[in-house]
Amino acid sequence: MTETTRRFRIPTCLVLPWVLAAATAVGQEQPGGAAYSERIDVELVTVDVWVTDAQGNPVPGLGADGFQVRHDDRPATITHFTEVRGGKAVETTATEGAAGTARGFLPIPAPPGHTIVYFDQSRIQPSRYPALIRSLERFLRAEETASERVLILRQDRGLSVEAAFGSSHKELAQALERVARGAPGGMLLENETRLALDAIRDSWEQSQDAVGSAMAGLAAVPSATDPAGGAGNPSSGGGGPRSVVSGSGPGSGPDACGMFVNQIQPTLDSWAQAYGQGVAVTLTNLSSTAGFLAGLPGVKTLLYLGDGLQLRPAADLATYASSLCPAAGLDLLSGRLADQLRSGFLELARHASTNRVTIYSLQTSGLETPATGSASTGRSPRGGGGPRARAAFEASRRAADRDGLALIATETGGRAVFNQSDLAPELSRIGGEIQHYYSLAYRPPAGGTGGERRDHRIEVSVGDRSLTTRYRRGYLEKDPSQWLTERIEGALNLGLTSNRLEVRLGAGAIRESAPGTYRIPLHVMVPVERLAFLPQAGMRLAAITLRVMARPVDGSRMLVEDRTFQVQGAPGATGFADLAVELEMAAGTHVTAIGVRDDNTREASFISTTLQVGPEG
Repeated sequence: MTETTRRFRIPTCLVLPWVLAAATAVGQEQPGGAAYSERIDVELVTVDVWVTDAQGNPVPGLGADGFQVRHDDRPATITHFTEVRGGKAVETTATEGAAGTARGFLPIPAPPGHTIVYFDQSRIQPSRYPALIRSLERFLRAEETASERVLILRQDRGLSVEAAFGSSHKELAQALERVARGAPGGMLLENETRLALDAIRDSWEQSQDAVGSAMAGLAAVPSATDPAGGAGNPSSGGGGPRSVVSGSGPGSGPDACGMFVNQIQPTLDSWAQAYGQGVAVTLTNLSSTAGFLAGLPGVKTLLYLGDGLQLRPAADLATYASSLCPAAGLDLLSGRLADQLRSGFLELARHASTNRVTIYSLQTSGLETPATGSASTGRSPRGGGGPRARAAFEASRRAADRDGLALIATETGGRAVFNQSDLAPELSRIGGEIQHYYSLAYRPPAGGTGGERRDHRIEVSVGDRSLTTRYRRGYLEKDPSQWLTERIEGALNLGLTSNRLEVRLGAGAIRESAPGTYRIPLHVMVPVERLAFLPQAGMRLAAITLRVMARPVDGSRMLVEDRTFQVQGAPGATGFADLAVELEMAAGTHVTAIGVRDDNTREASFISTTLQVGPEG
């Protein structure tokens, strides 16, 4: 997370009094099959599949034998299968295998799903909020939506939590009110677009005027029209008007376009770079969200709310310029920037998919046609622009705004919602969809390696081709460090704790190292009977990775400490392995999360605590 507020609370935490020699971490393990989720990260691939008919209604009652799966373009065999109907797992009967014998499928735990409402205030117009908030209030009051499993996030300059998991319906309503009172940045983006449109229009008019003046000046020179000689006579060595300005008349032709292109290039480049940077911020924040949700079991549904995300920034402006002067065209745009952004979108989609985060993109602009800049000023550019150029811009803008929204939804198994001024019906439909789906798991076929980053592709189909399937289109293999970091961030930001190793915390005597800064000896104690000791160099050793992450309650600067330990043990030993690390922190209250992993078994604990450093107040 890049920024926090006082509303960013940690639901499960421990205030650790430094007068205690040791304290037991009290983080509660999440119910609903977390052990299974950790196991299948290594051995199996789980895919949640939404199957709908031609009317968009969920299709129940399909068996595992009705699904076909391909992993990196290789057929895969389903080994685990569960249908979730009405939010609860439905018992699946055995089917016949190839030899005619009964073949059963192991069930997959179906813990309750969670919903994340994500407001991208940098891309929402103030006028959209009243209807948007009303639709969300209806959705969050619906029976299918449990308030305690809803998280409301708001992105403006940073990312903050407006309502944490565990909130009541009243707290969710209050969070929506705070969001509605905020200052959406969508108006700033709209103003910047208007200025860019005005600059393009003015450049075209200036180019026409300049070429027209040049033609008029040449026409006033007597020799320019004297067929007997002078500048108008090719034999004289001079150049007539057509050798200076090509075209059929003043203010037209490729020379005006050439001057126009040179003038508007900086405007397009600047606007594309600024917009691209804004998109990059959104992708980073969404990726961070997908990261700290990794430790949450089950399906996570993220509702992204914004007017649009463009894959090719300034494509709409280039279309406008091309409508004024067809010689301009889309070649004005930087292909490199577009490639970088597309890679960023795909990276986000893979990251979210890996953590079972399904994104529904809801375009908040609805059916309205934005009246932007020159499209509403009544000023008509000369040379055939006018309504045609404005219409081309608006059509191009609507298409460009949807490109990114569609990509992240499709790749993660969600849907993109466009052309809906009232989002309530679509939200209700989404509420039903997340209660009805299929979960299947399979072992990746031998020989599949994925891409360079272990980027694996998934394809799921059903026998009935009239049905539509949605599912995550792939995933990225995680290295141990990333896996550990994401779960510690979940403990830090959301209180998602799991203490499988039965870790306890203790503290030594703290001391002031500099004015306002303190050194804190932290002791992370692990029962030795919970560790795996393997023979090595004539000894029995346990290998342990420890990571501590901490940030001030009202700040964003993160402290990260990494340590690795080797602990020697003997058969039947008891007691604790004391993993000591010294932290240096400024005075104040710090939210702290600790991750401990037994590298021999991959069992891990994630706990969160609040540390009061220095004098209170």
